[in-house]
Amino acid sequence: MALLASGVIMIKKQIVEFVIKYWKEIAVAALVVVVILKMKHDYKLMQTAYETRIESTQAQIEGLKEIHKKELEEKRLLMESFLESMAAIESDYEEARAELEDLRRDKKEDYTKKFRQDKEQLIKDIETTFGIEYVP
Repeated sequence: MALLASGVIMIKKQIVEFVIKYWKEIAVAALVVVVILKMKHDYKLMQTAYETRIESTQAQIEGLKEIHKKELEEKRLLMESFLESMAAIESDYEEARAELEDLRRDKKEDYTKKFRQDKEQLIKDIETTFGIEYVP
């Protein structure tokens, strides 16, 4: 047992002497290992950040596609509503134009009748409408 204990002490002594003699080389090797491990860790963090960024960008793209799809649908509905409104306005315009044409024709017939039958009444109508005085 004493032999075993002295052998262990010898090995420890040789290790201590080796470490004292080559401490700079051991420190450099340890620092190289630390730097390599740190670089691997940083690379993994960068890879994770890159993958997260890609996922985030894809999610944003999908969200934008949905928003664009909704906007297109809203524009289509607005366009349909606009076209319906335009059709209603055109219909109202045509009705009003027809009524105005009927009114104009009736007035023309009325004035033609007054011109042939009652010129005095026509003169009064012209004077009141235009504010001028008839001079024969």
